[in-house]
Amino acid sequence: MRTPVVYVAGLLALALASGPARAQEGGLGLDLSGDSSTQSNEQSEDSGEGTPQDAGNLGLDLSGGTAGADLQPRFALVGLDTPERAGAAAAKRWVGWLQSVALRTGRVVKVSDPAGAREQLASDYASALRCEEPSCLSGPAETLDADLLTTARLALEDEGWTLRLWTYDRDRGVVETDVVRGRKPTDSNFIREAGTVLSKRVTELARPRSMLKVSSNVSQAVVRVGERMLGVGNVEVKLPPGEVQLFVEADEYSTYTKTLTLAPGETLEVAARLELNGPAPDGPPADAVASAKKKKSSSKSSGGPSLFSRPAFYTTVLGLAAVGAGVAMGMGLQGKVQDANGDGVMDLSRTEYLALRQQSMLSTALMAGGGAVAGGSLLWLVVVPARSEPVSSSVAPVSSGKGTSSTALHFVIGGSF
Repeated sequence: MRTPVVYVAGLLALALASGPARAQEGGLGLDLSGDSSTQSNEQSEDSGEGTPQDAGNLGLDLSGGTAGADLQPRFALVGLDTPERAGAAAAKRWVGWLQSVALRTGRVVKVSDPAGAREQLASDYASALRCEEPSCLSGPAETLDADLLTTARLALEDEGWTLRLWTYDRDRGVVETDVVRGRKPTDSNFIREAGTVLSKRVTELARPRSMLKVSSNVSQAVVRVGERMLGVGNVEVKLPPGEVQLFVEADEYSTYTKTLTLAPGETLEVAARLELNGPAPDGPPADAVASAKKKKSSSKSSGGPSLFSRPAFYTTVLGLAAVGAGVAMGMGLQGKVQDANGDGVMDLSRTEYLALRQQSMLSTALMAGGGAVAGGSLLWLVVVPARSEPVSSSVAPVSSGKGTSSTALHFVIGGSF
C-alpha cells in the first residue's frame, strides 16, 4: 500500500513544529539568546530552584571577546564563605554562577576554579577566603598567578541576606568591594543581581596584558622590571600595560637599562647587549690621546706649519741683519779717512789705522757670515718645506705578563727647522 503524499507531508510538518519544544525540554538545543533561563527563573523563584541555569548550559559565545585570549588578564574565584546552613546549601550554585558570569564577559580567562584554588593554596585557603585586604590577598594572587582574584561571603546580616564581593587587582594592589542584598539565598533576582555586579566589576578592572620579549647576548643575565625579577637570559613574559623601567644585568658586564611603554594587547621585543667590564689596555692616558688627535687634526686643517713657526725663517732674517750691519759699518769707514794736504797720502796715525783696519775686518766678517747664514737658511726653507712631529717624551708602564709591571721611558725626537 502506497502512503499518500499529503499524509507524509503532514507528519513532517508536525515533527518540525514540535522539535524546538522537545529540544528545549531535553536541554539539547543551542541557546543564542544570551539569557535563556530568565523565564524558568521567574517561574521557580519561590520554589527554591532560583539559581540561573546559564552556568550549566552548553552555549555558543558569539560576542567576539575571545580574540587575543593569550594576553587577557587571568581570573580566579577563590570561593564563597557561608556561615549559615541555608547559605551553605546554595553555595555550589552561587559559586558556579559567579564564575560563569565573570568568564562570560570575554575580558578574562580562568586561571583556577574554587576547587583548584583550594588545592593550590592548601593551608592558606581558609585565611584567603575570609580576607578583605590587599595585604592578605596579594600572596594568594601570586600563588595562583591571578591578575584578578575574587572572594565572596554570603551571610545573614541585620538587613537580611547579604553577599559581599572582594576583587583584588594585582596590577594596582587594591581591593574593590561590592555589596548585594536579597530576600533569601535561593532568590533568583538576588543571584542574578550579584552576577551583574561582579560582571561589571571584572569588566572595569580587566586590562589586556602586554607581551615583553627580552633577548640578551649574555646567557646568565638577570632581567627585571623595576624590582620584579622576570627571569634569566632570554625572557618572554606578560605584563600589565604602562611605562616600566627595564634592567638587564650580569656580573662583570655593564647594566642595560631602558624605559619602555607597554601597550595593551601588543608585543614588544628588546635586544639587550651587555658590554664586558675590564681594565683598560696599557698606553697613554685617554686625555693625552685626545689632545694629540686634536693637535693633529688642527694642523691638517691649517695645511701644515706656518712660515713663522720655522726657525730657519728667523736665522735668515738674522743673517740679513748681519749683512746690513756689515755694509753700514764699511760705509762708515769712508768718511773717517781724508787727505788734508792734497799730497795723495791719507793723514792717519798708527792708532787710527789699526782701529780702522779692525773695523774693516769686522764689517767684512759680518757681511760674509750673515750672507752665508741667510743664504743657507733661505735654501733650507725652499728645499725642505716638510716637518716632523714636535719633540715629545712619555713615560708609560709596561706589563711583563707575570702580574708585575715595570716602567719604560720612551723618547720621540723631531722638529722643524
